[in-house]
Amino acid sequence: MPEVFELPEDNLFNVFNILLLENKHRLVKQLKKCYEPNVHGHKTWSSSFLLMDYFQTEQVLKRTSKVLELGCGWGAASIYCKKNGAEKVTGLDIDENVFPYLEVQAALNDVKIEELKRSYDKLTARQFNQFNLIIGADICFWDDLAVMLEKMVKRALNAGVKRIVLADPGRQPFLDLAERVSGFAKVSLREWYVCDPEYYDGYILDIRPAKAKAKAKAKAA
Repeated sequence: MPEVFELPEDNLFNVFNILLLENKHRLVKQLKKCYEPNVHGHKTWSSSFLLMDYFQTEQVLKRTSKVLELGCGWGAASIYCKKNGAEKVTGLDIDENVFPYLEVQAALNDVKIEELKRSYDKLTARQFNQFNLIIGADICFWDDLAVMLEKMVKRALNAGVKRIVLADPGRQPFLDLAERVSGFAKVSLREWYVCDPEYYDGYILDIRPAKAKAKAKAKAA
């Protein structure tokens, strides 16, 4: 039987043992007066919950995990990772107006998330070297994002990143990305669902470096 949690106030919800803000929460209303996200960062997207369930089921997180969340928005997946033992977690987003929401939710869960304002295509090998796990939820919804993420995945693996895990409801650009990266990486694309906080389904794309010969081919490309 699931553990029952008593929430400290209205318009909060508990999912995978972290507290998150609903849009009607008083703090969200206050933040929106000063910070209005403009690149889809106006709520916690459902694919974050797919990631959390996958991480829990597949025991993805380690004490040595150094995590970078792409398009972190309000940082739900980042908070989950830090709360569940990751050594270091950084939330990346192109929209600086999402970070106040991330900070409030991180404080609510008594964790610290680093912040990085940058586009996927601007990440350097030196920055990739700081992480061994890259994650992202609901970040591949346009064709040009699939192209951008393919190039980013290749650079990240060549820089030594050990694993990249992305979640999505199943949009065509995301499925195209899975096919694209399978040419130079070890790829697992799995249907996934979660029942908490509601029923959501979609796909998990789990990417790891290919064998040495295939890696050399990717580097030369």
